[in-house]
Amino acid sequence: MSETLIIRGPDSDLAAVIHRPKTVDLNCSLIFCHGFRGSKEGGGRATLLAEQAAKLGYIAVRFDFTPLGCLSKQVAELKAAAHFCRYHLAKRIVLFGRSMGGSAALAYAAGCDDINGLCLWATPWNLEETFRLALGEAYENLLQGEKLLVADACGKLSLTPDFIRDFANYDLKRCIRLLSGTPILFVHGDSDDTVPIYQAETLFQCAGEPKEFVVIKGGNHQLSAHNKAAAAAVIAWLTRLSAVGGL
Repeated sequence: MSETLIIRGPDSDLAAVIHRPKTVDLNCSLIFCHGFRGSKEGGGRATLLAEQAAKLGYIAVRFDFTPLGCLSKQVAELKAAAHFCRYHLAKRIVLFGRSMGGSAALAYAAGCDDINGLCLWATPWNLEETFRLALGEAYENLLQGEKLLVADACGKLSLTPDFIRDFANYDLKRCIRLLSGTPILFVHGDSDDTVPIYQAETLFQCAGEPKEFVVIKGGNHQLSAHNKAAAAAVIAWLTRLSAVGGL
C-alpha cells in the first residue's frame, strides 16, 4: 500500500511517497535518497525496491530533493524528511542513498546518534573528482566562476559555481568514521566510470564495524544491467538488519 504526500522542507515542499507494510512490528522507516539529476522513482527501480522493503516490514519513504540542489541543501532536506518520519511514522530510521544522495545520507547520518543503518549505493566521497568525471570540461567553467547551462538527454542542467564550492564543507571520510557501530552496506559496480570503485573501497576502509561490501561485477554507475543483483543484495541486508539483534 502506498500513498503520496508532501513533506515540508526547509525552503519548499518535498513530494514524497510512503509504502506501508501490512504490519508495523518492525517500526522502522527506510528513507530513499536519490542521485544527482535523479528522482524518487529511480526509473521505477526505487519504487520496486521500496515495495520489496515494505514486504519485509519497513515503512519505505521515497522523496524528491529540490532538483540540482547542492549537498548542503540535500542534507537539510533529508533532515526534514527524517524529522517527518520520526514524528509521524517510526522513530527508528535506516537510510538508503544512491550516488550523491548517498553522500547526503552519509553527511546527515554523521551528525546524528540515532541512525539504525546506512546503505551506500554507488556513493562518492570525493565529489570534486566525481563531478569532474561527470561534467568534463564544463567543470572547469564552474571553477572559473561561470554558470553552467546544459541541455542533454537527461534534460536541462543549470549549475552555479556555488554548487561545487559547497563540496569543501564536507569531509565524507571523516563522516563515515563517526558512524562506528552503525551497520553500513556498500553496493558498487566495478566498472563505474563516474564514481570509480576505489572511492567505495576507501570509504569501506574508513568505516567501522559492522559493515559489508557487495561488488557488482561489470556494473556501471547506474548498475543498469545489474539492478536485480544489486537490489537483491540490499534486500538481503535489510532482512539481516531486521532480524533479532539487528534493529
